[in-house]
Amino acid sequence: MNYPNLRHIRLFCACLRAGSLTQAADIVGVTQPAASQAISRLEDLFSARLLERGPGHAMATPEGRVVQGRSQRALELIHAGCKELQVDSGLRSLSTDTRLTISHLRALQAFSQAGGFPGAARILEQSGAAVQRTARNAEAILGIGLFEADGRITRLTSAGHAVARWAGLSLKELGNAMEEVQELRGNFDGLISIGALPMARTTIVPDAIALLASTYPLARFEILEGSYEQLLSDLEMGHIDFLIGALRSHVATALVQEPLFDFRLAVVAGAGHPLLDKADVSINDLAEYPWVVARKGTPNRSTFDALAATFPEGRPKQGTVETGSLTALRGILMQSDRLALLSRHQLRHELKAGFLTLLNYEVPAMPLSIGITTRCNWHPTALQAEYLSAIRRVVTGEAAASASEGARLSTLKAAE
Repeated sequence: MNYPNLRHIRLFCACLRAGSLTQAADIVGVTQPAASQAISRLEDLFSARLLERGPGHAMATPEGRVVQGRSQRALELIHAGCKELQVDSGLRSLSTDTRLTISHLRALQAFSQAGGFPGAARILEQSGAAVQRTARNAEAILGIGLFEADGRITRLTSAGHAVARWAGLSLKELGNAMEEVQELRGNFDGLISIGALPMARTTIVPDAIALLASTYPLARFEILEGSYEQLLSDLEMGHIDFLIGALRSHVATALVQEPLFDFRLAVVAGAGHPLLDKADVSINDLAEYPWVVARKGTPNRSTFDALAATFPEGRPKQGTVETGSLTALRGILMQSDRLALLSRHQLRHELKAGFLTLLNYEVPAMPLSIGITTRCNWHPTALQAEYLSAIRRVVTGEAAASASEGARLSTLKAAE
């Protein structure tokens, strides 16, 4: 993506605050011709007229108001981030934020995303030396160490992580500005970046994509998978727009959770499992078989650990397979007598086709919640907001379908 020049953005915002390009040029410290040229380049980048200029005054067009709002949010993120660094380090460097460029922000964001300079260079399609030079220059401007060496590996310091976070979020705002300008023209071809956890990625997320794509066929989607911790970091850094999946009881104050529905886990087995025809499966029966379990730290794993704690004493423990891959889990269940705890929403197609089945056992656990996690004060584009609306419509439709299927497949319960 071609991001706007930060100096041009600062000039543009100053122009709208002062109501005059001439006054804005004086505030920023550039000549009148240079200011006019900067605005022209900005309008060329956005392919839109951003200012209505008359004798002694300047006003934003509708597109200009979009760019102003997003740009101001980006500049505030940079300013607040630099100010916080100064407080933490005791430095009193003036105008630090105005010396940072888009290249600085991109280098730091790419390093955070790739975990090193070689990967950042591939993301930015630059040489490793160029990326490192830019990132080190940002470090010098900020006056605090952003990187630390551990042997041959270079990592972000705690300050580096903080800077990469607001650098990524400010870039996200500027990218969204470009997409919103296109939306004003009826062009809904923006990118929606979704973090999908196992409980949502097999049905809810793809169903909502299919629903939205029927209305906006040019919309682009990016689905990122991974552990909850990794996706949460991606959300905080601005790499994804929102996270959909099982909610946690506690999240950082910078995040907000929206419950969509509650569900219960069920015991799932292959179609030919010996317990399939048993009318009343007991805890003793479950203890007789090996399991496929979720990763530690997940709500699913906590439920399994609580269930396993009730297995009869003295019963030889069966070996478990730990995985976060639904594909691997499904294959293991279909080819063995192992058991697993899963939500039926993850296995809608397998249950319908008869490859897997639910055992007649009610797991004694509190319902879990599926929902959406976003950043506080996040302002979605129209397309992003439409996708979240599609998610909610999918959940409502699936709840109605679940209710009609009867008690065998436990129904969704809307979260309050």
